[in-house]
Order: sequence, then C-alpha cells, then structure tokens
Amino acid sequence: MTNTRNIETNTNLSSPLGARGSLDVRGLTIDAKNVDFYYSEFHALKNINFEVSKNEVVALIGPSGCGKSTFLRLLNRMNDLIPGTRMTGSVLIDGEDIYAPNIHVDELRKEVGMVFQKPNPFPKSIFENVAYGLRVNGIKDKTFIEERVIESIKSAALWDEVKDKLNKSAFALSGGQQQRLCIARALAISPKVVLMDEPASALDPISTAKIEDLIHELKKDYTIIIVTHNMQQASRVSDKTAYFYLGELIEFDKTTTIFTNPKEHSTQNYVTGRFG
Repeated sequence: MTNTRNIETNTNLSSPLGARGSLDVRGLTIDAKNVDFYYSEFHALKNINFEVSKNEVVALIGPSGCGKSTFLRLLNRMNDLIPGTRMTGSVLIDGEDIYAPNIHVDELRKEVGMVFQKPNPFPKSIFENVAYGLRVNGIKDKTFIEERVIESIKSAALWDEVKDKLNKSAFALSGGQQQRLCIARALAISPKVVLMDEPASALDPISTAKIEDLIHELKKDYTIIIVTHNMQQASRVSDKTAYFYLGELIEFDKTTTIFTNPKEHSTQNYVTGRFG
C-alpha cells in the first residue's frame, strides 16, 4: 500500500467511515493489525498490533526514533504526504480500514484530529483560528459557526482567558494558550479521535499541567493518543501505555502495569531511566 492516493475534497462534515457502528458495540475505536511501515527501504514499524477502546487515553513512549510518532501519523494518514513511504497491514477505525481505496482522506482527518508538538496558530484572529476548519469544509451558517467556536474554546479550557478578545491575533496568546487554541481548532470539526504529538514538550510546567487537566476532561468525549517523552506525564494522563523500541511495539498494557510491573525487561529499563 503506497501513499500516492489523491486527496479528494468534500465540504460536508459527514463521516467517511461507512461501517461506523460495526464495532461500537464492543467499544473499539482503533484496531491496527500487522502493520509494517517503510520510509523507502528503511523498515520503521514492524508488525504492529494495537487496539484502543473509545474514550481511552493511550500514551506512546520510547526513545527518539523508535517509531511512535510515525505510528501516530498513520492514524490520520499524515505519512501519505511523505514521498516513498509504504505500509502493509491494516488500520481500522470503527471497523473501517482507513487505507481502503474508497476512503476520502480529508474526510478521515475530520474524524481524527491532530495537535502538533509546537503550537501552530494561523495568522488570524482567535475566533477565525477555531472557525477555520468549519469554513474550509463549506460551513456557511454564521450562527452554527459561532456556537461551535465558543463550544470548542470552552472545551479546550480557554474561554475565560480569551472571551473578551476573540478578534485579537492568536499570536498575542502565550505558548500554552496557543496550544490550547490549537486543540480547540482540532475539536471544532467534531473528531472522534484526537492525536497529540508531544503537545506539552515546549511548554512551561504550569501550561503543561493545564494541558494534562484538559486531556482528563476531553477523554469523556474523545479517544486520545498522545506521544510523550515524559514518563511522569504518561503515568498521569493515560489509561494505557505502549512502549516502542526500534520500530517494534515491545509492550502495551494498562499504564499502572507498564510502570509498576512490566512484563518485558526492556520496558522496565526504559520507564526506570536505565536507558533511553
């Protein structure tokens, strides 16, 4: 399977996942099966099997270059943008293979939102940053847009700080506020899954604590996958933790198990700081 498919445009907010209810009965949101991934000849991910239930927070940990961010980007096909990549196996969301030929990638990314390591607000107002995805997807109802923007900003625990300056530039916000604004932007288009690639690595401890508190609140409505190098953060925010090493998923279990009684010696060494 290659990444050469064209991204098609569809301006409504309907789901691309045709088998939407097929796995909801048992609560499974993400199911990766026998996934191998290559950057040209480099074998970056090796036979990954990974299941996540609805409304879980899962932390991906491991040393730099181990494949955790590559795996995260598979879940909304961000790796499609990199020339020469290919994947085998399958990645299912609610029972639908998101790499199937009939999947609209732009529609998929409405279902699977992404928050990057560094805040990346657009050169627009706070309001327009959050409204951006709605407008791009053809939403014209001003009342709906306003309601959705306010709801998303509140969901990102930012409303009290910006409610009187929605028309001000997003660049006037602090780094922590900008990151929560980017989370609000991701939430505005009503995803089912939110991917976070080290969302607090560039933030101070107070802003980091706010992001972690926010993750606890968001799990009521979303499934969240977070990449982090901070072991304390992984233990605080996640229900399950996956340990990656050299492209392999070494161990995947409840977070309490990973940090107190891991099955693999390699996992024990990493979480206790003996290597990595």
